[in-house]
Amino acid sequence: MPKGMADLVDPEPPPSRGLYEKDEHEWIAAQVSALAEGDLNRLDRPNLIEYLTEMTVRDRRELQSRLIILLVHLLKVRFQSERLTRSWVTTILEQQSEIRSIIESIPSLGRQADAIAASAYPDAVRRAARETRLPAASFPGVSPWTVTAALAFDPPEPVARGKRHRPSTEREVPSRNMPLETL
Repeated sequence: MPKGMADLVDPEPPPSRGLYEKDEHEWIAAQVSALAEGDLNRLDRPNLIEYLTEMTVRDRRELQSRLIILLVHLLKVRFQSERLTRSWVTTILEQQSEIRSIIESIPSLGRQADAIAASAYPDAVRRAARETRLPAASFPGVSPWTVTAALAFDPPEPVARGKRHRPSTEREVPSRNMPLETL
């Protein structure tokens, strides 16, 4: 081989390259070890690039998904507050908590959160329209909330819709036609 050609030939692939397909956790540990020791030749560069790229896409997708769920529920509360349930309140609080966690742990996503929410809003409207049975055109064309406002929203307590009644004797078993809200 002419002098200098040896530099153009790839050295042996890193032993961790096949590990990427077999055991992701062990592969990550091998990449961390190579970086910590400064042994860049042991890095599985192609798979490391793929992994890190997929990770950023996954994190953005998770934030977008959680924003859609939160926006759907905020729309439902705004347009059908009389139907507010503990389940809606729980969903709002859970999504707010998870979104805060993502934004705090990945500040770059926090800086993009309003743009991500704006792109998520049409999906939120479509879902809210389906769930509320209201026409999509009845919802605002753009989100009425910034991410900060959506995270600050404190849902009210649901209004009690009558006391639930548990039959105390067999004779008090409710009929099939009794509305579920009264059970």
